Amino acid sequence: MGKRLIYLLLVLCLAPGLVWSAGFQLFNEGSARVMSLGAAVTARTDMVESAWYNPSAAVFFKAPEGMVGLSMVIPSITFKNDQGPDYEMINRVHPLPYIYAVCPLSKRWATSFSFNLPYGLTTDWDSNWPGRYDAIYTSLKTYFLTPSLAYKVLPGLSISLGPQIVYADAKMEKAYQVVTNPNPLTLQDVKTKLTGNDWSLGWQVSMTWKPVPYLVMAAIYRSQVDLDLDGSVSYEQVPASAYFPVGNTLVPAVFRAGEGRVLLTLPDTLQVGISTNVFPRWLLSFDVLWSGWSAYDKLHYEFQYLPYLGTSGSRDQLKNWHDVVAFRLGAEYQVDAHWHLRFGYVYDPSPIDDNTRGPELPTNDRQLFNLGLGYQKDSFRVDASYTFLLMQDTHPAPVGSAANQSGLVGTYQGDVHILGLDFAWRF
Repeated sequence: MGKRLIYLLLVLCLAPGLVWSAGFQLFNEGSARVMSLGAAVTARTDMVESAWYNPSAAVFFKAPEGMVGLSMVIPSITFKNDQGPDYEMINRVHPLPYIYAVCPLSKRWATSFSFNLPYGLTTDWDSNWPGRYDAIYTSLKTYFLTPSLAYKVLPGLSISLGPQIVYADAKMEKAYQVVTNPNPLTLQDVKTKLTGNDWSLGWQVSMTWKPVPYLVMAAIYRSQVDLDLDGSVSYEQVPASAYFPVGNTLVPAVFRAGEGRVLLTLPDTLQVGISTNVFPRWLLSFDVLWSGWSAYDKLHYEFQYLPYLGTSGSRDQLKNWHDVVAFRLGAEYQVDAHWHLRFGYVYDPSPIDDNTRGPELPTNDRQLFNLGLGYQKDSFRVDASYTFLLMQDTHPAPVGSAANQSGLVGTYQGDVHILGLDFAWRF
C-alpha cells in the first residue's frame, strides 16, 4: 500500500493546478498536521514535516521517519459586477502532494529531505468573461526539492543548511481586442497563450534551541529564488485582417507565434517560532512568518514577436507588492496514547498592492481556521485535517490602470475549503 500511495502522489504532481493564496504562498498546505496547527510548527522537534519547516530539528529524532500525503484545495471566488451579471471562477479541486523524510546519522548529525509545492496559483475564468483582456487562465506551479544536513552544536542547540532545488512551470492565457472592420466598427478577440518553465536554486538555513525541557525556540531563513521561465507564445482566432488604434489612426495588428519568457522572483522568508508542553497533555505553538514580497516588484515579459506589433521586444507588468508578516497559532491535545486533537488559526495579510491587483490573483487578507485529528499505533501514524479559509472582500485595480485594461468595476469575494490526509512511518 505504501508504494502504491507514493506512485499515486508522484502522478498527482503532474496534475495541473494550485490555488490562489495570500500572494501565492502555500506554506499552510504542507501536511494535514501542519494545516491543523495553523502552520505554527517551526519550533516542533517531533514532526517529520520539519524537513521543510525547520530541518535543524532532525538531530532530535531517534529513528528514521517518512511521510507521504495530499492536500485537496477547493476554492470559490466570485466577481460581484457593478456593471452587469456576476461571474464565478471555474471551480476545480487542486491536489497538493508532499513527501518528507528525516534520518539520524549519529548522535550529532542528521539529514532530511522534503518535496512539496510552497508557491503556486491557479485562477480560471470563463473565456468570455469581461476581464478576459487581463486574464483568463493563470497557472504557476513550483516544485521544491530540499535536502538538508543538520548538526547538533550542543545538547539543546542545532543548526542546518541546505539547497532549495526548484522546478517551476507557468501558463497564462488572456485576450487581445482587435478591429476587423472599421466601418461599420467590428471588434474581435484574439486569444493568446504563454507557457514557460525553469530550474532554479536557492538555499536555506535554520536553528533550534531548547533552553529548558519544556520550551523550544527555532527559526528558519529561506533565500529568494529567481525564475527565468522560457517557453513559447501562441495565438488563436487571428482574423485575416486586424487593426488596433494608435491615437485616431488604425494600424495593422500582427500576431506571430514565437518564443517568450517571463522573469519573476519568489521572496525570501524568515520564520520564527516557539512551542511549549508545560501544560499536561497540551503542546502549544506560535509562529511569525515574514515574507519579502517587495522583491516581486514586476513581471518582466520578453517576446520574440510582440503582440500587435510583431517585432521583438519586452514589456513589464508592475506589481509593487509589499513585505508582510503573518501570525500563526497551534494547539495539540493528547487524548490518550493513540489519539491527538489539533486546532489552529492563521492571520495571513496580503502583499498585493491595490493599484496592481488583477484577476489572475484577485485576493486580499486571509484568515484560516483549522481542525485536525491524528491516530498513532506503534510506528504507523495517520493524520487528517480540515481548514476553512476566509478572504476579505477586495476590488480590482483602478479602471484604465495596467492591471485593469478590461474596465472591471466591482468586488471579489472568496473562500476555500482545504482537506488534508497523510501517512507516516517510523523505521
